[in-house]
Parts: sequence; C-alpha cells; structure tokens
Amino acid sequence: MTAEALVNGALLGGLYALVALGLSLVFGIMRVVNLAHGIIVIAGAYFAIVITRQVPVDPLLTFLVVGPAIFLIAALTQRLLLQRLIGQSLEAPLVATFGLLLVGQGLFTYVFGTSPLSMSAPWAQNSISVFGMSILTVNMVAFALAVAVIIATQLVLTRTRFGAALRASASDPETASTLGVNINKMHALTFGIAASIAALAGIVYGTGLSVNPNDALPMLVLGFTVVVMGGVGNVPGTLVGGVLVGVVAAAVGGLIGPVYSPIAVNVLLLILLLVRPRGLFVRTTPRKPKTPAVTPNAATPAEVAA
Repeated sequence: MTAEALVNGALLGGLYALVALGLSLVFGIMRVVNLAHGIIVIAGAYFAIVITRQVPVDPLLTFLVVGPAIFLIAALTQRLLLQRLIGQSLEAPLVATFGLLLVGQGLFTYVFGTSPLSMSAPWAQNSISVFGMSILTVNMVAFALAVAVIIATQLVLTRTRFGAALRASASDPETASTLGVNINKMHALTFGIAASIAALAGIVYGTGLSVNPNDALPMLVLGFTVVVMGGVGNVPGTLVGGVLVGVVAAAVGGLIGPVYSPIAVNVLLLILLLVRPRGLFVRTTPRKPKTPAVTPNAATPAEVAA
C-alpha cells in the first residue's frame, strides 16, 4: 500500500459517490429502496457505447443524449409502475425494482453479451505526476464531476423553489399536497434525475474501466455502502462516503490484493449496518423538530407556499 494508491483510491471515490447519489436521493425523497439502481448505471455505459460506436465523440459528451434518454425512461417507469405500487406495501416497490434489475441484466446480456466492453478517451488513459505520485486522469475527472454534481444538487435542494417542493414532499407529503405540490410529479422527477446521475456514473465507469451486465449487482452494493456511510439523503455526506470507500478499497487492494477489494466493501457495508445504520455523519438522536432525510435544511410546507 502506497500514498499514490490511497490518493487514487480517494479520487476514484468520486465515481462511487456519483453511483450512490441517485440511490440516496430516491430513498431520501420517495422512501423507496431502488434495487434497479445498479442496472441504471450499467445502462448509461451501454447507451454511451452505442453512440460512440456510431459517432467518434468523447464519451462524456454522450451524456447530452444519454442523460435525457435515461431520465425519460426512468420517469415513465416511476409513473407507470412504481407509483402504482407505492403505498400498497413496503415489499411491492422492492420486488418491482429487483425485477427491473433482472430484466435489465437479461436484456443487456442478450444484446451485448457478457464480454467486458469499454470506451476510449484521452482522459481515461493518461496520468499526471503530482508530488512524485502518478495520478490517473480518469480518477481526477470522476472526482471533479462528483464535486460539481453534488454541489449543484445541494444548491438546487436548498436554494430553489423546486428544491423546497422536493423537501416538503419528503417531510410532509400530505400537507405539501394540500398546498399545491404535485407529489407524483415530484417523485417522477426525482427518479428521473437520480437515474440521469447514475447514467453519468456509468459513462465514466465504462470509459475508465469496462462494463458487463454482471456489474449491476456490485454497483448496487457499492452504492448502498456509500449511502450508509455518508447517511441516507445526506448529499454532501455522499461524497465523503465515496472517498472513504475508495480509500478502504485501495488500502485492502494494496495490502492483500485487488481481488479482495470488493469483499472488503461488502464487509464494510455489513459492519456499518450493524454499528451505524443511519450513517457516520447523521446524529443517532433525531433533532427536534425532525428534518427530512434529504437535506439538513428542511423545507416546510409554508416555505413552499410562500
């Protein structure tokens, strides 16, 4: 284990944060555990691969097409399927999203096969020297994107009327609905935005590494680990959680071997669920009055109506 490996692991944690952010938003606002999140990440990579095979363009630019496409598919899925199941039972959305995961895996296996695929880009293959350490450019790109997306998400949630409506729909949906907030619309937009962020993570993942349909479940577990570490719905905590997971994976990979890094992530998730299920950066005793899980600056229905 070297300082270079730890720094690269910490920067790669930005990619892990991008993977986890949408998962955290969906649960924080909709109170739904989206087991299909991993296949959405993979879908973003495969959609970008299809585009780059037809047009010689940087993979990141494919997000201009992939992002809206994934958003539309996810928003329609939420309105036509999940919205009908929410409220019926806790198990119904869980089973439905797990079914979507299996369907997605089967579909991508049929279309693309199980061989790893990747995209090429200059920023994915180069490295720069910083204080004598070789830092992979792809890790820096992933971290920069994560910081930008997380800051933008936090600002939208805390500084805009749309964000206030989202937070109100999370904290008190019944009251917010009486004040004119369309809860179903808020949930569809949340699911679509979360999916678009996951697709961006998939594009970076498919460029810096490689992708195959069987990566969906490891991506889901990775996302859960980051969410649990940073705190469910804690947007800034997602970045911190991603960095910590990246450092742990890099440390285990350097000390024991890279093959043990995924095992370490799984063990870390189990330990966190036992010791700090609410996250490392969430108070064990809720504040009074309660704030919604989405953000520490909760919006009241009165703020939405103002």
